[in-house]
Amino acid sequence: MIKKFLFFLIFLCFAAVTAAGFGAYALYYLIVLHPGPEIEAHNIQAILGQESPVFYNDNTTKLGVFFDEAHRQYVKYADIPVEFVNALVAAEDNQFFSHFGFDILGIGRAMVKNIEAGRIVQGGSTLTQQTAKNLFKRSERSFKEKLKELLFALRLEYHYSKEEIFEFYANQFYVSGNGHGLGVAARHYFDKEASDLNLVECAFIAGSVKRPNYYNPFFQKNEEAVQLAKVRAKERLNYVLDKMLELGMIDRDVYEEAVAADIEFKQGQVGYQLDYVMEVVKDAVSSDEVLAELEKNGIDNISTSGVRIITTVDKIVQDQAVYALRHDLSRLDTELKGYEHDEVQSEYAAITFPGDEKLEPRAFLFGTVQEVTGKGKETRINVDFGSKIGSGVIEGDSLMRLAEARAKWRKNKWAKAGAKELQSLAEQIVSGDRIWVSVKEVVEEGSALLELEKYPEIEGGAIVVQDGTVKAMAGGVENRFFNRAIQARRTMGSSFKPFVYAAALQLGWNSSDLLKNSRDMFVYHRQPYFPRPDHKSPFNDVSMSWAGTKSENVASVWLVAHLCDQLNSVQFRDLAEHLDLTPRVVNGETEAYRAYRARIRDEYGILITNDTLKEAAFRAAVRTSETDFMFEDLMDDYRFLRSINYGLNVDRYRKMLDQEVASLSGSSANERNELQTRKSLLYMNYLALKAMRQRLKSFAEWIDGSSFFTDQQDGGQNVSGELFYDYETGRYVFQPGRVTNPNLEVVYRSQLEEHLYTLSSFERERFWGSVQLYGVVSVAGFDLLSEQIEQEYQRLERELPYSFDVLADVSDFRIFAGLKYLIALAREMGIASGMQPVLSFPLGSNVVSLLETTRMYEGLVTGIVTTYGNDPENKDRDSLLFIDRIESADGQILYQPEQQAKTVLGPKARIAVGHILENVVKFGTGRQADKGVKLSSEEGGPLDKLNISVPVLGKTGTANDYTNAAFLGYLPAPAEDGSGLVLRNGYAVGVYVGYDDNVSMRKSTIKISGAAGALPTWIEIVNTLIREDDFVGKLDPAEISFNGLQLNRDDKGQLNLIADQEQGGIVTSPAREASLGNRYQPSILTFGTLTAGGGFTPDRSYQPFWRAAEGP
Repeated sequence: MIKKFLFFLIFLCFAAVTAAGFGAYALYYLIVLHPGPEIEAHNIQAILGQESPVFYNDNTTKLGVFFDEAHRQYVKYADIPVEFVNALVAAEDNQFFSHFGFDILGIGRAMVKNIEAGRIVQGGSTLTQQTAKNLFKRSERSFKEKLKELLFALRLEYHYSKEEIFEFYANQFYVSGNGHGLGVAARHYFDKEASDLNLVECAFIAGSVKRPNYYNPFFQKNEEAVQLAKVRAKERLNYVLDKMLELGMIDRDVYEEAVAADIEFKQGQVGYQLDYVMEVVKDAVSSDEVLAELEKNGIDNISTSGVRIITTVDKIVQDQAVYALRHDLSRLDTELKGYEHDEVQSEYAAITFPGDEKLEPRAFLFGTVQEVTGKGKETRINVDFGSKIGSGVIEGDSLMRLAEARAKWRKNKWAKAGAKELQSLAEQIVSGDRIWVSVKEVVEEGSALLELEKYPEIEGGAIVVQDGTVKAMAGGVENRFFNRAIQARRTMGSSFKPFVYAAALQLGWNSSDLLKNSRDMFVYHRQPYFPRPDHKSPFNDVSMSWAGTKSENVASVWLVAHLCDQLNSVQFRDLAEHLDLTPRVVNGETEAYRAYRARIRDEYGILITNDTLKEAAFRAAVRTSETDFMFEDLMDDYRFLRSINYGLNVDRYRKMLDQEVASLSGSSANERNELQTRKSLLYMNYLALKAMRQRLKSFAEWIDGSSFFTDQQDGGQNVSGELFYDYETGRYVFQPGRVTNPNLEVVYRSQLEEHLYTLSSFERERFWGSVQLYGVVSVAGFDLLSEQIEQEYQRLERELPYSFDVLADVSDFRIFAGLKYLIALAREMGIASGMQPVLSFPLGSNVVSLLETTRMYEGLVTGIVTTYGNDPENKDRDSLLFIDRIESADGQILYQPEQQAKTVLGPKARIAVGHILENVVKFGTGRQADKGVKLSSEEGGPLDKLNISVPVLGKTGTANDYTNAAFLGYLPAPAEDGSGLVLRNGYAVGVYVGYDDNVSMRKSTIKISGAAGALPTWIEIVNTLIREDDFVGKLDPAEISFNGLQLNRDDKGQLNLIADQEQGGIVTSPAREASLGNRYQPSILTFGTLTAGGGFTPDRSYQPFWRAAEGP
């Protein structure tokens, strides 16, 4: 038995030796004799030089290339600073120069650390293995692929020296976006050659190779993130320096000096500057999400992967968007600043941008004037662009557009251009001038017909969004550097009014509701606000629909101040709970009263005083007493009392205005008149009426208590002094003795006593109740409200001051709840920019990006906001809107952004707000779009000749003092059956123009509004979309010829009610429906019930965004 066991052991040993021999031979064969072609030097260099092409959405037309030769700076080992070699070895593989490609001890240590942590916290790969992994990509994460990686590491170790392997690694690690390797890193981070890097710089780069974006301050999007990246960079630097000190690579003095030093970042330019789209795509492929997904597919280093990136961008629409923006900015700059020879040449001399690189249609270039011949329409200007590009000619008719713009600058906004203006412009151009032109047509290679342009100081942006993805984007004139479509934060003016209407519709308002549109004072946090209309409106009240159509400022601010007025107590509490404005409940425990009070008072600035409670009682009484006024037939009084302020602090506000008036020495009459208007708004309020009511009470007691027989000394003609008779209305008016109304006649005491003498006590009471305080409200109506106020005050006084039941009636709290809801809804619609809770919200006082606003408009029309990426908090998420997919070189999909679609508006709200936007285009500030957006095709055809307007939706936005002009809108898509257009799968388009430093865009009569500045570019882009998306081919000609081009909406029971334009767009009385086929009948598309007698009862629903997906 023992003998057999010994024999078995001998057999096992023999087998092991034999297997080891075969294994050793196999390794020798695979590593030494036949390592494969991949290991050859020229193949490795080819891998290091791989490019990643970027395509338009057709997956055929190349948009650009990443990691091309212009973005590579190969550094030989001899030129690599020894400090970088030591730093990288210390940080990544301190046995690099002694192991044979793998480190058994290192792998063991990593295994122990990972087992202790219960997860992977440390790797055991050597620099050789990392080089192999990046050069010879694995297809998946598996044990088999790990063995292949180890095999390639051994091959590298055998066939190349340590210095050569280090050189490979130093030239392939990913740096940022479009570059890789030490040479690019030195230039990117420090604007240096690699050989000039110092110890701190070398140690930082060596420490950043695994997570470059994490430590890169230039990759971040805001100052807070930049500072965080710098902190991380310093921590990582110290880690590397600690390792170097520990390994004896630096001494203590050098270490302490390096640790004490700051990292002096200085961004340099690597290769050439990317255009706007390529820059965003670079951000996308640099994002943590994309890199992590590629890593799952075996790509740890995108810079040597050779992947193909397919974008969402449409080339034709993109080219036209860039062209249209540049073209209109040229016109606008000429209208504002003219085209005068010396000024233009002085400006051009300082511009280093050469323009586009090719002579092709829609390109913009700088050239040199060679010769100017002819006059007027016969003018010819020959332009040279250099031998590499070619030349061109500007003919007379191609001067006319700027000639007219210059005429407006010289005269007024109504000026037109003729032969005289054309010649005057031509005289500003002489031989030798630098000139900015666009290419109309390439006649033959190197020769083109041109149009004169003016290189503008004014800037702008344009963007096209479909289902959340970006189809086109123009970020400024140069198409590089600062991307105004995404990065610029602008005040978008009245383009935010429809957003406020959408929120109001969710909170119980109806688009037919009347909004107060007369001048008013709004008080919030004890500060008065006097919004000014930007045009003279004849209507004291307008429907919500017409407030949007005519862009009424005051009505829109009034709506914000009353946003929560349609909610009952249960609904308001639900709203407040979702906005974190009620006592918090955590683990079943309700927030203590003191903590809640501190939060509401100290964080949100809501102060409760005795006066505040009285004002709250006034507001509550107004909301709850409508039925009482209706019963007493005092609805005129109720409407007036509902419209006025309570009147706290008006004396302080009056003093503030007096001080402003006193400081206006030398100011314009308009400013003085405005301040006087504001002062006049302070006089009429509840407290002023209350004071007058008290005076009337005393007056009545004096009259009622006096003898019928008057004092003979005055002859019976004692003047009451404050009581008047209005001959126009037949009413008595009690007001101060100052009489400005010619219809008022003084009532003498004798006359009054004589009249009262004949009345019974009941009739006397009715008489005094009928007297009009200030001629605006009856005493009976005032007393009715005052009684209700007293009851409400007693109710509030019984509660704790900061209890929710009290706060629910406090004006500041209710306004704040509405504003907080607006901000929360904006977040849901994809607006990440910081927003302030201010009453001027609908006037665009908050600064946002064009992308954010355009995405918001898509949400307003469709009810759905679509974003991409698997992490809602991902700061790089917007860049993913440009990525359709990333493929391997052989077509395998490696990454596709995950679509995240959420419903933010219910069907009724989106239908109503969409119709408001349609009315803007048909009857309001966007009428130019109705005239300019036409059905057309690339080939031309019968429908083109019919001059059919395409139904579009949109809104102008003009910032205060004309510092920004925008137009945001939506192009519906053809229905599947070709019967018309639908609000699904359409295009949201946004455009803005304005100076980067927010200088006013005004010059004499020229004021660049949203309609004048942004809308022309918007129209050009939309017409391109119509042609490119083949609307003509998708629509049924028979249907269009019979019914016209209609906008088809889902049937949710909406009513299309005729609106009276002459009465502020209110529903006509009796209410009547308009035909949906008659698009130009002024109407309000709304929800409610029509009665047989022509009455209309508006539908109201509480459907905030968290309930938007629940249906109608």
